[in-house]
Order: sequence, then structure tokens, then C-alpha cells
Amino acid sequence: MSEIYKKIDEVIKLGLASFMKSEGFKKSARNWHKQEGDNWLVVNVQSSSGNIGAEGAFTINLGVYNAEISSLAGKAPLTGKPKEYEATVRERVGVLAHGVDHWWKIEKESELSHIAQEVVEEMKNYGVPWLNTHQSVSAIAESLEQQPSLESLSAAFLSGGEAAAVLRLKKAIESRPRAKNRYVSWAKKVGLNNDLG
Repeated sequence: MSEIYKKIDEVIKLGLASFMKSEGFKKSARNWHKQEGDNWLVVNVQSSSGNIGAEGAFTINLGVYNAEISSLAGKAPLTGKPKEYEATVRERVGVLAHGVDHWWKIEKESELSHIAQEVVEEMKNYGVPWLNTHQSVSAIAESLEQQPSLESLSAAFLSGGEAAAVLRLKKAIESRPRAKNRYVSWAKKVGLNNDLG
């Protein structure tokens, strides 16, 4: 294992690991999971692909896997815990805290305990609250509003009913005409085929 990966693991050990445990999450490698009913809250520490030697960067990905939305979107049922990229709705802590994608840099002179403290503060103030608020179908539907995906359509259908789903469906077809057949198939499956006009 290169030195930078050891340093990232040390940052995790110095704060994030115990904080996530105190919030009820279970750790596996650089991932944490917490099950809430049929849903999962997921946190993942991602290393930069450009990491080399003793210097590099990492970011923190968040995800909420909603079983009801995923099922309606036609996804196969989970076997085991979801990966972060399988989550229904995803975000990065840095975007929530800084308004832009943020990566924590580790350099030779970096004080790892300071980075660890900042990571915990941002998870406490932004990460965990985001995960908790996105356990509801309506919050997921709102977050996915601009995304032309079957998950977005399914969330709209489950939270706002047929009218909300049809509106979002028409926008999705307009923005991604090549995926029209997929969207129309989904609409027929949930009984919206008479509303496409």
C-alpha cells in the first residue's frame, strides 16, 4: 500500500471511523452502511485516481438507496449492501459544505489530525443531515427533479402522483429523446400510457 493510502486510512482512523460508529453505521473497508427499514444510507471515502507517493486527495460520497423507488424503476432487488454508486440519490459532502466539488488534499506537511477534524465537522453538519433528510421519497424526488432517469420518474410518481410523474416524463423525453422507448415502457408499466398525449 502506498504512503498516501496509509495517510488517508490514518485520517479515517483519527475521526471519521468513530464518528460514523456513533451514528449507527457499520464500516467495511472505506464504506459505511446503515439500514433504515428497506432503505440504506451509504458513505464512501474515494481516493483520487491521481494519488501518488506521499501526496494526494480524497473525497466523501453519500448515497441513499430507496428500495421502493428502485423497484418501481425496474432495478433488480439488492443482494447484500448497496455500493454507493448503486444508491437512488447521491451527493458529495464537499458540494454540500462548499457549494462545489471539494477534495481534501494531503501533502507532506499536512497535519492529519486537522484534516480528520474537518472531515468529521462536515459530516456532522452536512453529510449525516443530508442522509437523514433523504430517507423520504419526497426529498429524493425533489433532489432528482432535474435528472432524466427512471429513478427520478419513479420518485415523482410515488411522492406526487400521476400528474407530477407525467410532467417529469415529458421533460425527460424532451431532454433525452433517444431514451424515449425506455421512458414510455416505464410509463405503461405504472399505468401512465393514457396521459402522454
